[in-house]
Amino acid sequence: MDGVDGSIGDGVLVLGATNRPSTLDSALIRPGRFDKVIYVPNPDKEGRQMILKAQCQKWEKNGSDIKIDTDKLSGEIFTGMMTGAEIVGACREAAMLAIREMLLEGDGKDKCAPTVQQHHLVQTLGAVNPLLSDPRVLSEYTSFEEKYAQ
Repeated sequence: MDGVDGSIGDGVLVLGATNRPSTLDSALIRPGRFDKVIYVPNPDKEGRQMILKAQCQKWEKNGSDIKIDTDKLSGEIFTGMMTGAEIVGACREAAMLAIREMLLEGDGKDKCAPTVQQHHLVQTLGAVNPLLSDPRVLSEYTSFEEKYAQ
């Protein structure tokens, strides 16, 4: 970050993100480096539903006519403590699960695309162990924010 004087006129904005703030080198977080620390919490129910809908739209474009109940899946039981990345990862795994099922069926029909169904998502979302469900990690995040946020 040498050479960036921090003025608005230089047209440079340096933004950093991490999911493990305790592992940052102290030189990065000393005064004058990053002037503001912002904790971005997990998405709320509406945000989780939007993430799920975006993933499901990809499947619908591939010819899937199965509707996924994103309202139900975005609730606390299925995705409550999950980050957006964890939800997207579970959706990708659900697609892989549908592919595996299609290949194992081997019914001789030429299928262009597997059909991701509700039960695929229920299975993969249930297998996620959310990072922030660990009280130590959540404590790490909140203590970092308290120490460095202005």
